[in-house]
This record gives sequence, structure tokens and C-alpha cells, in this order.
Amino acid sequence: MSPNPDLSSRLISVLQRNFPAFGDLWARFPDNLFVIRCEEDGGFTVVAINPAQQKSISLLPRDVVGLSIEQVAPPEYLGGILAHYRECVACKTPLSYEESTSEPSLRTRHWQTLLVPSVDRKGRVAYILGVSRDITAVRATEEALRRANEELEKRVAERTAELEEANARLLEQAIRDGLTGLYNRRHFFALAAREFGLAIRHTRPMSVLMIDLDHFKKINDRFGHAAGDHVLQSLAMQMGSALRQSDLLGRYGGEEFAALLTDTVELEARRIAERLRAEVATAHIHWGEHQLGCTLSLGIAHMDPDRDVSIEALIERADQALLRAKRSGRNRMELSA
Repeated sequence: MSPNPDLSSRLISVLQRNFPAFGDLWARFPDNLFVIRCEEDGGFTVVAINPAQQKSISLLPRDVVGLSIEQVAPPEYLGGILAHYRECVACKTPLSYEESTSEPSLRTRHWQTLLVPSVDRKGRVAYILGVSRDITAVRATEEALRRANEELEKRVAERTAELEEANARLLEQAIRDGLTGLYNRRHFFALAAREFGLAIRHTRPMSVLMIDLDHFKKINDRFGHAAGDHVLQSLAMQMGSALRQSDLLGRYGGEEFAALLTDTVELEARRIAERLRAEVATAHIHWGEHQLGCTLSLGIAHMDPDRDVSIEALIERADQALLRAKRSGRNRMELSA
């Protein structure tokens, strides 16, 4: 079929006669409008393009009207265009899709296209009215928003991690002794009270050790408080390693420590206490050119539900046993009466 440049004006005239506003719409519509005739042999011919489409492809109607789509479309996009046209013809229903086009040295452009088929009396799609909108700016805005959201989420995640880390440090500071890293007295009492309640409720054995470093003041007086702090840190680590994971160890105050032994009968508590005493007595702690040593005095109290109405009562009995150990010569352990 030979090209007919008058088809564009004739088509618009028909549409304008039936739809008085169509001429203005066709001329002023900001999106690309085009009409494609569907040939009986399966080809597609350009019938009309509006001014927006002219500007988009930098061609006048006389340059494209009446030409086949193969003569108009860039080769790299022809396959996709034909596939969409054929799908619209086959389905005989409007078809909407998005496509991207790229040109050398230019940014990628995005288009959203709607194809509306016109079915003749024979039931064949005779024309396709196409509307194509340049959504490059929309996609660029979406991409910018996506990147901004990713950056925001990254910053929020980093800030959340920082806050969680700070909260963890604050929690550690609230429950740990700053020098030895053991539980501080307040938190030790809180944990011990909970374990005491469980032991009473489930009739489980429990023992408490009160521990004191013998003659610790002499280390401070001779070598200084820094050396004394080093000894406390070293022995706290050693005692923590010697106890079981289920046991609780806390710094009670100064050079005094407390250990709560869960599910522990009196005989086992004595064995643990003796092991602690012996290991510390043979330990050698280096401070510069000096080798420091220290011994322990320990008081042991085994929970007695008839006498121990609270964890404080149990600890008090262990503390009294510790005093007897110190009065009896130190570097020893005493069992609560």
C-alpha cells in the first residue's frame, strides 16, 4: 500500500468533526500521540503523530506518515515495538507497558505507553491509538528517593547500632564493677535473691562463699594502689575461671568478694572453697620486677530454710564464718555453724 500523507489530516478532520475538542487536544496534548494502521499482511503503518511526538523524534509528519514502522523505528527498538503492537492486535484489548531507551552519550529515558486498539466491523484490529509519556523525570525522582531512603536506613541502622552499643555499655556499667569486671554488690544481691527464691521454691541446695584477700593493705602500702588494683583484677579473673558457669561471683567491696554456688551441697561447697584457696595461694602475679602473692580467707554457709529467711541472712552467716577464718590465722576456710 502506497504512503498517503493526507491520511493524518483526514483522520484528524474526522475526529474533529465528531469531537470538536479533539483538534486542540491533539495539538496541545503534552504526551506523545500516534495512530498506527494495522495492515492485513501483519505490517504496521504510521498514520498520524501529534506535535509532541514530532518534537520527541525530531521528525515532521511528512517524514513519517505513510511509512511502515520498520522504516521509522530505530533498529535497536524495532523488535520490542513490533512485539507490543502484535500483542495488542492479538488480544484486542488496551495494552499498557513501560520501556526504556538509551542513546550513546545520553541518559536513559523511560516511557510509559498505552496502546488502544480500534476493531472494525469484521472484528479485526484496524488501528492502534498510542499514548506515550516520558516518565524519565519520575523515575529519576524515584531513584533519588530510593537512594535517599537507603542512605537514611543505613544511617538509622548505624545510629541504632551505636545506641544499642551505648545502652549495652551503660548496662554493663550499671551491673559490673569497674575495676574487676565482676558483678557489683547491688547486682550480685539482685541475682542472688532470685536464685535464693528458686532454691526455696524447688527445694534445691545452695551455698555462699564470702572471700577476703589477706593482708591486702600491705600490697597497697608497699607497691602502691596501682599494684593493688592489678592484684584484684588478676585474682578476680582467676577465681572466675575456677568457679562453674552456673555460679555467681561478685565484688562485695574493697578486697572482699562473694560467690553463690547454685545446686551445691555443703561438701561440694567446701571442695570448691579449698580449690579457690589453694590456687590463689600458689599464684604469682608479676608487677614490674616484683612477684606479688596473696592468700584468701573464706567463710562458707549452706542454705538452711529453717534459719535463712532471705539471701541476706545466708550471706550474713557466711560473713560470720569469714571473720572466724581471719581470726584463726587467715589463709583458711571456716564453715558456718
